[in-house]
Amino acid sequence: MSDAIIPIAFFVILAGAIVAVAYFQTQRGRERDRAYAEAMEGYRQAVEAARAESDAVRTQLTELNVRVKSMESMLRSVD
Repeated sequence: MSDAIIPIAFFVILAGAIVAVAYFQTQRGRERDRAYAEAMEGYRQAVEAARAESDAVRTQLTELNVRVKSMESMLRSVD
């Protein structure tokens, strides 16, 4: 029985080391995923802001197009 204690202790320590390494790698992966999610949230907010600005510019261009057409029609009516 005493001959089996050393190999059993070795395998228990080895299993504990493997579990510890796996745990810390998982924690590192979770932290990396959390940082990635934060970056993606920032990108999403930037895209939404750019889309809102684009819509505002598109609205202004439409208004300017209407004004230019009305000016063009006024100039054509003068001829």
